[in-house]
Formats: sequence, structure tokens, C-alpha cells
Amino acid sequence: MHAAELSQLVIAPAETDEDLEALIAVRKIVTPNARPQVANLRHALSSSTAGLVFLIARLADEPVACGFVESSTESFAAADVAVVPNMRRAGIGSALLTEASRRARSLGKDSLQLERKSDDASRSFLERRGFEKVGGEEAVSLRLAGDPAPSVPPDGITIVSRRERPDVVEAMYEVFVEAEQDVPGAPTGETIEAWRAREIDRPSRSPDLSFVAIAAGEVVGYAVLDVFGDEGHHGFTAVKRAWRRRGVAMALKRAQIDAACRRGLDRLITGSEERNLPMGSLNAKLGYRPDPEWSTVVMRGPLQA
Repeated sequence: MHAAELSQLVIAPAETDEDLEALIAVRKIVTPNARPQVANLRHALSSSTAGLVFLIARLADEPVACGFVESSTESFAAADVAVVPNMRRAGIGSALLTEASRRARSLGKDSLQLERKSDDASRSFLERRGFEKVGGEEAVSLRLAGDPAPSVPPDGITIVSRRERPDVVEAMYEVFVEAEQDVPGAPTGETIEAWRAREIDRPSRSPDLSFVAIAAGEVVGYAVLDVFGDEGHHGFTAVKRAWRRRGVAMALKRAQIDAACRRGLDRLITGSEERNLPMGSLNAKLGYRPDPEWSTVVMRGPLQA
């Protein structure tokens, strides 16, 4: 691509539904298995307290790249940069990364953190710009067929859906605050407003497939799940420290599997930080198998000039 052609590149916030549809179109070209939805993106924009901005890059009015920038509780800004394959190596990714860096500076951050597919060639694009791997998500999936094993909670534990107990949201957040401190590499300090926007109020998050574990009236664990067509995507599964290694997480996930089967879903997908060995072991016991298509690495690096 000539410099004159690149001069026609326009990078702007994706704010209208037309912009968000364009962003989704780019994302589906770059990551065919992705399931973005305008409703989820619109909800994220309206509920964010962290300066979230979705970016869409157009070349002569054609969407060719997309991304986002959002503040975090750490010194970095969470971000993403994606360019359609036939427009790579032309400076578009660099321009979008520079714009993401500019916005991260305005948020008071000194670096960017992005996720990439574990075998993605774009990792080298980031490595050449000073980014390094700081973690990874190992994905696994479970094909649903037939009747699942019955969910039998441990003694003293009752498992109920969030649909049945809409009053437990604040108690779920207390579980999250304790559990997030034990997830390797995870940022901490998320506000209840930001947590609720993601874990509870997101349009794709199903209250019928999200469950809480209750012991003597106290919420001691929870598991949440998004529904995208015939697939379910697990969110956070958290158990208070005093109740771990008693089968609570196993019971929560089995309740989700049973509910997903009854709903007619074909597959459940989840991921855990590669150093989170207990969760990886739990998923294996439940029959989840490695799914490299969804696995990612976490890259962190300096803001670009």
C-alpha cells in the first residue's frame, strides 16, 4: 500500500449501531469463531466507568480494522488491535496501535495489554514493538450429548439459579473480591458497578444458566455463563476459600452442564489462566477437552509513539 492510500485511513470511535456492525464484521473476518453482538457492545459502552472506547478503522470508507481501549485497575490499559488479513503489513495495525496508545496515555496508563491466539502470527507484530507474554488462557470445550451426570451438591450446600435468587448479587460480588486475588495474573480491585455490568447485566449472560452455592444462608460460590446461539461460554467460577476442595465448584459447573443440555446447547467453552491448575483439573474431570482454537496468550508492552 502506498503512503497516499494510507493517508485515506480514518480511525474513529465506534459509537453508532452502524459503526458497531462494521466492527463486528471485521472481528468475524479476523476471528471466525467469535460471537460479538451489538447488544453486548452497546451495553459495554453504556455501563463502562473505565473510559471504554471501541475503535473502527476505515480505508476509503471500507472497514479494515478494529480494536478497543479500556482502563484497568493496574498501570496498563486493556486493548485490542485486529486487521483483516488482506490488509496487513501495510501500516494499518501500527496506526491503530498508535491510536490505542494515545488513548491509553489520556487514561493515565503507561502500557497496553492485549490477548492473542496462542498460535497467532500477529504475536510477532507485537514482539517487534516491545511486547512480552505475561500470561495465557488455556481453552477447553465440552460437547453436550445425552443426559449429563446428576449434579449432587456437597452436604450443607444448595445450588440455585440466579433466576431463582435475584437478591444475591451483592453477596456474589463478595465472593468475587475474595476469589480474584487467587487467580494468577488477574488484576484486582474491580468496582461492584463494573463487575455487575460484566457478570450480571450483560445481555448474553443467562440467569437460567448461572448458579450460586448457598450454605446456611451464605453465598459461598457462583458460576456464570453467556449464551451465543447454540454455544455457552463460561464466565468466572468462584468459591470462597473456606469452602474450596469440597466439591462446590464441581457442583456449580455440573448444574450449568445439566441446564445447558436441557436448553439444547451443543457445546460449552471455557478457559482458565494457564497457571490456574485447580480449575484446569476440574474441567478435565468434567470431560472438557483442549480447544486450541480458543486459547490465547496475554501480551503486555509499551505505549507506541
